[in-house]
Amino acid sequence: MPAKILDGKRISAEIREELRGDAKRLLGKGIVPGLAGVLVGEDPGSVTYVGLKSKACEEVGIKEMMCKLSESVSQAELIKNIERLNKDPNVHAVFIQLPLPKHLNEEQALAAIVPEKDVDGFHAMNVGRAWLAQPAFVPAVAIAIHEMLVRSGYDPKYKNVVIVNVDHMVGKPLASILIQDREKARANVTLCFPSDPNLAFYTRRADILVVSVNQPKFITADMVKEGAVVIDFGGTFVEDPVTKKRKTVGDVDFEAVKEKAEAISPVPGGVGPMLVTMLMLSTIRAANLAAGLS
Repeated sequence: MPAKILDGKRISAEIREELRGDAKRLLGKGIVPGLAGVLVGEDPGSVTYVGLKSKACEEVGIKEMMCKLSESVSQAELIKNIERLNKDPNVHAVFIQLPLPKHLNEEQALAAIVPEKDVDGFHAMNVGRAWLAQPAFVPAVAIAIHEMLVRSGYDPKYKNVVIVNVDHMVGKPLASILIQDREKARANVTLCFPSDPNLAFYTRRADILVVSVNQPKFITADMVKEGAVVIDFGGTFVEDPVTKKRKTVGDVDFEAVKEKAEAISPVPGGVGPMLVTMLMLSTIRAANLAAGLS
């Protein structure tokens, strides 16, 4: 039987409906959740993505406060604007739209956001707190994958979870969520480098397999355990041999693996649609924390 398709659009809509209720409850207490984004320059991809975030804010009930800076802004001026947002009591959450122009230091800019407003979860203090099971913000991708699993009925408890990714956006933060001794966690997690020549040895053991390497059809059916849950967060543009049009494909050989897996996330339509929603979720949480409500 073909695998169950994990629909990120449906799950995202479900979460946004919940967030609208949360925002209304905050408004009843005189609090309007505020999200400030820092956009440097006019990179088309960044502008488009910021537009999606703005639309989501309006839908959920979050006040968006964009800080748009010129392409030539200095590092000092960038930090000055971040510090201004840190001090603004109406701003509960701050993100920096990446990538920044090459003359700017991304690491320094991200570290300038105070941890309690760092909803992207890149600040070292949030990273450390997450691993220590303390309240922390973590990157949207990690939250999205965890929500997708749990809301689809796949509790990671005592499952062998193999993550083919070791970066700071996907692999490490997702592991920090799954390994904790609490409900909807307690997983046995293995982080794998995609370049490992023995990678299939690990992936075949996975009850839950998460992949993010941006290499089309990197995971083939023979690398997947029968009945596994497969989460694909890859994305590469390829040309369709028939139509000659460019399309996005994932890291998993979807057509082959869906015949073997119990459940699988498609690309597009899987984790991707949930990312902006997770930013909204973290913003609402930041507003609650600032008000001492959670």
